Amino acid sequence: MQSADHKRLIEAALFMASEPLDMGMLSKITGISSLGYLKGSLLELRDEFSGRGFHLVEGAKGWSFQVDRMFLDKVAGLTPYSDLPEGHKRTLALIAYKEPITQSELMRIQGSKCYAYVRDLREKGLVKAERHGRTKKLSLTREFERYFGEEKEKIREQLIRKLDQAERTRAEPQEAGPEDA
Repeated sequence: MQSADHKRLIEAALFMASEPLDMGMLSKITGISSLGYLKGSLLELRDEFSGRGFHLVEGAKGWSFQVDRMFLDKVAGLTPYSDLPEGHKRTLALIAYKEPITQSELMRIQGSKCYAYVRDLREKGLVKAERHGRTKKLSLTREFERYFGEEKEKIREQLIRKLDQAERTRAEPQEAGPEDA
């Protein structure tokens, strides 16, 4: 296979992958055994995609395509983090809202299912855990910001606004309708 074909195969693999691909997986897919050659091809691709609506990035879990931040708010609704189930999103929201939060506090809020959610989120590189006595202290990573295309402080502010709006809506007295009269 020629160099151009290898790069096209790498592009196709990264386009189809729902998660970042590490060097081992890319080597297996492409048949390229030289990690230096593979890394060189990835760097060439990264340069070729520079200045477009998306670009190639190397993150904690491997290589992936990422939408340019300038366009993220306009296209994010097309695929709202479809690779994260609702439970994982709720766990991330709780961690973002209360960061840092202990895993034991998260367990009191969500129940024991949070352990699996945290494990998965750590594997994705979105959450980090540090020993804190008999539990772990959870916080968000830079990968979280890259994944959501927003700084965690802005996400935290949005969460607080949404929670405040929800509280005000619940606290407002309901007007009596015709069926209540």
